[in-house]
Amino acid sequence: MDVPAGPTAPSPPIAPLWRRPLARRTALAAGAAGAAGLALAALWRSGDLTHALEHVQDLTHGDSQPFTSQRVKVAHLLRRAGFGATAAELDRYAAMGASAATAAVLAYQTTSNAALEAQLPAVDPTGLARGAASASKLQSWWLQRMVGTARPLEEKMTLFWHGLLTSGLDKAGPGQLYVQNQLFRTHALGNFDDLLKAVSKDPAMMVYLDTETNRVGRPNENYARELMELFTTGIGHYTEDDVRESARAFTGWTLGRGNVRASLQSTFKPRLHDPGVKTFMGRSGAFNGDDIVDVLVPLRATAERLCTRLFTFFAYPNPERAIVQHLADTFQQKRYNVGAVVKEILGMDAFYAPKAYRAMPKSPAEYVAQMIRGLGHSGPAGLPAAAAALAQMGQVLFYPPNVAGWPGASSWINSSALLTRLNFANSVAGLASTGAAGKTLDQMLATFVDSNVTASTRSGLEQLASTHGNDPSTLLYFVLATPEYQLN
Repeated sequence: MDVPAGPTAPSPPIAPLWRRPLARRTALAAGAAGAAGLALAALWRSGDLTHALEHVQDLTHGDSQPFTSQRVKVAHLLRRAGFGATAAELDRYAAMGASAATAAVLAYQTTSNAALEAQLPAVDPTGLARGAASASKLQSWWLQRMVGTARPLEEKMTLFWHGLLTSGLDKAGPGQLYVQNQLFRTHALGNFDDLLKAVSKDPAMMVYLDTETNRVGRPNENYARELMELFTTGIGHYTEDDVRESARAFTGWTLGRGNVRASLQSTFKPRLHDPGVKTFMGRSGAFNGDDIVDVLVPLRATAERLCTRLFTFFAYPNPERAIVQHLADTFQQKRYNVGAVVKEILGMDAFYAPKAYRAMPKSPAEYVAQMIRGLGHSGPAGLPAAAAALAQMGQVLFYPPNVAGWPGASSWINSSALLTRLNFANSVAGLASTGAAGKTLDQMLATFVDSNVTASTRSGLEQLASTHGNDPSTLLYFVLATPEYQLN
């Protein structure tokens, strides 16, 4: 399914819906009459949209086990470890069973991504000038990867690292962000120390956190501070002296003269490095930046913090202490290998616990990519407009709000973002191939929400089906507009 911005829609060409204002009740009731539209509108009419989602979570968690079949478990796996699936993909993975499907998702390096690579537009990082055009090209390129990849976990981990080891277009150049994105993909499930050593010399990170200006006698502490506060141990496990000494260790790397935002390769200049003895976290030596990473990564605080972030990303927030401890043990025993931790998470009973089901609102990237992928995307048409809609939902790829990344969770759902989501769903539904989505309500529910919706949602949808059964696009829009579909 393509998402064209123009005249392939069955009705006369109009501006994309996500570019036009639409009242909340209109968005929910568009194309529907009477009780069906009102039934869905009632779910969103509350001023507290977070409460509406929590209500749906409570109702769909009412069963002691929401994972009623292998298909539902696999659908959950593919949403969390990727960007959803088409009905045909769900059938294929469900036939394998959840355990075998998990093994296949984890072993993505054995899966060819040649079809995607052949479709992707060529990107020359040296030719990406600063500005909206390059940003749009980058965002569309990455969205196409999320939608079309045969290796979904690789792309999901790239998104995870972009939200943790953050850099953005507000400071770094678009070519640098492209190079960094590829770096995250390369190290997606590798050893954490290797990734941190690479990213500390990555041009985008060097510009974003000012390592490029870090010189002997004039240390810049930005990267050294965030390395501990956000990337490894967290606050409370280091001192200001540790920050200063770490900054000294990272001196010496440069992007050369001229436009540093265009530089795609860093270089070590010994004359710019502080060779003196540093005392860092109780250890002394003539440390460089790699040595600092070698001290930080083995620490228990680093293991627990990273494992908490990973579990929350894949399963649910605020994991139990026993889970964090088990994952931290795995991280340390497997020499800081992220892939070993992710494998453990996806194989845990907790990953399929009732509280993991629909545990979090979908991020805009997840919402847009899952919708397009689920409808059988086949090419790049319309992806710039889709990426623009994603930004209006609150997530501008390559442009996180600050070094802490996106806050996520309930911050993804507010009145403005919800309207953009529903406008986007309305437009996509109108252009979708009904064969990809299914033509009946039950088929659409099975593909997009595991056939598991609240009684009030089902009642509204069934009334709609009875009055608009000959209009699959309207029916599809209402399925995509449900609160259930907003949850991952």
